[in-house]
Amino acid sequence: MLNDIRKDYLLDRWVVIATHRGRRPTDFTRKKTTTSRRDSSCPFCPGNERKTPPAVLVYLKGDGGIIKKADTNGTRHQGWLIRCVPNLYSAFSPPERGESFKAGKAVGHHEVLVESPIHNEHPGVARISQLIHVINGYSDRLRVLLKKPYVKYVSIFRNHGLDAGASLSHTHSQIIATPIIPPTPHNELEACKKFHKESGNCILCEVIQKERNSPRFIWENESFIAFAPWAAVHPFEFWIIPKEHQGTLLELQHKTVEDLANALKTCLGGLNSLLNDPPYNFGFHMAPNKETKKLYHWHLEVYPKLTIWAGFEKSTGIYINVVPPEDSAQNMRQTIANLPQD
Repeated sequence: MLNDIRKDYLLDRWVVIATHRGRRPTDFTRKKTTTSRRDSSCPFCPGNERKTPPAVLVYLKGDGGIIKKADTNGTRHQGWLIRCVPNLYSAFSPPERGESFKAGKAVGHHEVLVESPIHNEHPGVARISQLIHVINGYSDRLRVLLKKPYVKYVSIFRNHGLDAGASLSHTHSQIIATPIIPPTPHNELEACKKFHKESGNCILCEVIQKERNSPRFIWENESFIAFAPWAAVHPFEFWIIPKEHQGTLLELQHKTVEDLANALKTCLGGLNSLLNDPPYNFGFHMAPNKETKKLYHWHLEVYPKLTIWAGFEKSTGIYINVVPPEDSAQNMRQTIANLPQD
């Protein structure tokens, strides 16, 4: 029996599904290390607010709901639910006062969204109410950053675990606003434009309908579906995508925010349970502006960091996935079905 070679839905990217090298979930599990719930040296833990720059967004409890504030140089808000602060080691920075935009300048913003006061609150076990704050925090910063004239794209992503690039263990996400549309979302957008021009439809809307009844289906609720993509690059990779066409997180309503929070908790909880808290990255793929949101369907891609890209992948751009997405989806379905219900 030959291995498959599969093409991505959107990108001109090929993946070898190495069935003959198939590995079980237990082949990837690692010994889980424990971290304290609060670390006196962690800059993201409550009480250490002065170890970070002033927050650009803070969620505080109020009598009538959430109060949204920002820190000033002289004060730091205490008793917060989430904080969003500029990254001390920023890849992109706002333009200096009086400076005109220059091609090649890394003009933009690089922020860290601290997802919880609890040091190691994994999204798979977090309270739904806290995950709702996180999603609303993403949307609040996305809305602000997209209004900047020098920002062309906003990337919201998460690195979980040292092997996935997380330098701090306190639960957090990152937000980077760039002066260009990066190559991957640009190429995805071009594929969506081409498909829409030829068919009048959204390519990912059609993908949802096909994957909902495929062996790669993982889970769904009223608003979202999760599945292992046809040409998954990574073992146990999965996507979470809204069933209704939306271009960005800014189109979420109150009910769909809660449904997305449930999707995050369920699917990341399943990954956590199945592979004993593996390192992973996730990234939101979104339309870059209002003009393209009808063409592009936003989605979240989750990439467990279980294998290493070696010479073949780096020299050819073709990837080898040692776990067929059909197998990873089956394992995820079974694991999610056995998760404790709140």
